[in-house]
Amino acid sequence: MPRVLITETVLRDAQQSLVQGRLKLQHVLPIAKTLDDIGYHALDAWGGWTFAAQVRALKEDPWQRLRAMRAVIVKTPLQMLIRGQTLLGQSHQPDDVVRAFIEQAVEDGIRVIKMFDPLNDLRNLEVPVEVARKARVRVIGALVYSPSPAADEARVVKSASRLKAMGVDWIGIEDVAGILAPADARGLVTAITSATRLPVSIHSHSTTALAPISYFAAVEAGATGIDTALSALAWGASQPATETMVASLRDGPYDTGLDLNVIGQASRYFDEIHDEYLEFQDPIAFRNDVLVLQHQLPAPVLAVLIRNLRERNAIDRYDRLLQELLLVRQEMGYPPMAAPINRIAANQALANTLSEKRYQHIEQPFRDYVKGLFGEPPGPIDPEVRKRALGSSNAITLRPADLLQPGLDRARREMRKQGLNPSGVDQVLTYILFPEDAPNILRPAGHRAETPAAAAPGPAPEPQPVPQPPAVAPGPTAPTESAVREFTVEVDGEPYRVRILGDGAALAATPAAVSGPTAAQRAGGDGAIQAPMQGMVVKIKVKSGDRVRLGDVVVVLEAMKMQNDIVATIGGTVREVFAKEGAIVAPNEVLMTIG
Repeated sequence: MPRVLITETVLRDAQQSLVQGRLKLQHVLPIAKTLDDIGYHALDAWGGWTFAAQVRALKEDPWQRLRAMRAVIVKTPLQMLIRGQTLLGQSHQPDDVVRAFIEQAVEDGIRVIKMFDPLNDLRNLEVPVEVARKARVRVIGALVYSPSPAADEARVVKSASRLKAMGVDWIGIEDVAGILAPADARGLVTAITSATRLPVSIHSHSTTALAPISYFAAVEAGATGIDTALSALAWGASQPATETMVASLRDGPYDTGLDLNVIGQASRYFDEIHDEYLEFQDPIAFRNDVLVLQHQLPAPVLAVLIRNLRERNAIDRYDRLLQELLLVRQEMGYPPMAAPINRIAANQALANTLSEKRYQHIEQPFRDYVKGLFGEPPGPIDPEVRKRALGSSNAITLRPADLLQPGLDRARREMRKQGLNPSGVDQVLTYILFPEDAPNILRPAGHRAETPAAAAPGPAPEPQPVPQPPAVAPGPTAPTESAVREFTVEVDGEPYRVRILGDGAALAATPAAVSGPTAAQRAGGDGAIQAPMQGMVVKIKVKSGDRVRLGDVVVVLEAMKMQNDIVATIGGTVREVFAKEGAIVAPNEVLMTIG
């Protein structure tokens, strides 16, 4: 019987789950050779939200970080995670960007690519799978485990068979919230291996404490691989401890063959540096919570919701919020609760809980979801919710990326305008994914240091508040300087400076006098592009007479120092632009019309 293969997550998902992806390269390189000598099947070391943390918080170049790790880790394959067509971010990327990203990652040392689509819409994996296969790396096509009336075992097995037909090497079960029970693990692995004859790997989190039991059940049912984390960064929102799983399988038919003594050396190293990351640890990430089985939210998203309720003195609405989340997910067509969809659902549930009426406030990402710009959900969206979000317009039915124009050349032109050298593909890709932050780390073309100096960590973080409906009407005058307080909030490695105005009773109150919208700007209707929330217009990307396609970004709106892309919900010609750069706009104010 083959040995169970272990993928170690301490360099990516484990530290992403427990210390917000803040593990510095200067702390990775000293232990890299020891990790390489353990004999892991792979090291989950790159991608996901750690890429964002490196760019935004650590001020590290992720590509140089990857090359530096590859220079030391020479025996064990390095693995990265991407969310299909979204790669690492919140929105879909054009095909040329996806191709270039995967090709560059492989060139710089990635040998295993795990990919999943947050909605399990496999159309969004077609291009990533194709490119990864051509690059001759191992491809794990993963399916998000998120049980609902719209997603049963038969549907999962059907999707696994489609992934095999697309050419993946492994099938992954991605349990982002730690809700996979032993019986379900056994049943899924048995059914998938029988239908596909491919190796199956299991990725779970210890949030409910079910993961180690489910891992063992999956292994008994024929799973080939499991994801674990060194005990110094295990349990809670992270994976089960590597030591625990290796010890539990030792001397039996599923022995991993790994040496616990060497694993212990590596884990002690991370124990020794543990205190350097105390400021980035949230207590919620370290607790067990079986209620996750109901709402299916990963711990970091739940932490943001709790903070929002406390800041609004509404923690007494916590139970109501969780019930609202269940209802919102049902009305959304039971999407898997993976990022970024889980945040979209959580934001809308919070807005509904804090508002007088449900769906009184609808943010742009929720409208984009209903429009189909993330893909097709497992079940139908509630007709009334669809009408509230889209009005009389229809959702798209094609693959979302088919709406997108190529992105590489456009990004190069933008970089030149900013005085940046776009000759390095890696730097262009970083700019595309993080245009506001990339200039802080981009270097002249050809500068590809193997071991960049590690930057000092950013300010102590707080999870980013979920965007909320405005609590205060715009005032006629700006607040005095003494009435303004600032603090830093963060999510997924990105810090933001947030201003609390007045007595702090409301977040993001209007900082200056704002004239009310005209009648034309208040009127919605077909072709009206509306502000999803109160904020400042940072950039208007089109002018009257321009032709736009469905899904094109037309306005960039800043709310609480967060950049929000506002996209065209129909294709056509820009008729009139009401918004002005630098202006403060109100929720649902019409920014422009398209006809």
